Amino acid sequence: MSESPTQPQPRTNLQILRTRHPPTTYLHQLCDLLDTEGITLSPEDLSNRLEEMPKEDRLLLAVEGDQLIGYAHLRIVHDLSREAMAEVVAIIVQPHRRRQGFGHRLIAAAETWARQAQRSHLLLHSDVARTSGHAFFSALGYQQESTKLEFSRNLHS
Repeated sequence: MSESPTQPQPRTNLQILRTRHPPTTYLHQLCDLLDTEGITLSPEDLSNRLEEMPKEDRLLLAVEGDQLIGYAHLRIVHDLSREAMAEVVAIIVQPHRRRQGFGHRLIAAAETWARQAQRSHLLLHSDVARTSGHAFFSALGYQQESTKLEFSRNLHS
């Protein structure tokens, strides 16, 4: 992977916490952050989903004291078509804190986690409509590899 361009680093006492089970302090804030993206979950639903995550999954929480700024969900992907690789399942930063270097810090921490997990690639997915996200990932040296469509079917109706 090529070197990432220099990003302005947030002038805060930002910490990146790597966890599988976020402290209770951040559960409600995670729900609020997901809600900014149209994903509505109760803290109980979120707790249940966290419990059901694969054991290798991790969350990176970008926090300032007791304030959640953003998060990234990380996973090791096992696939028959290619070697196992690390994946950023989701990355979200508070809308009013975007373009301040927080996403860059989360991706850098995700890359560190992937290297520590002995993975040579980090995979990112982005919705086709999120063009600002595409520009962000490209600026960090990531290249678009595919244009996949996603299909699902409700099996309970």
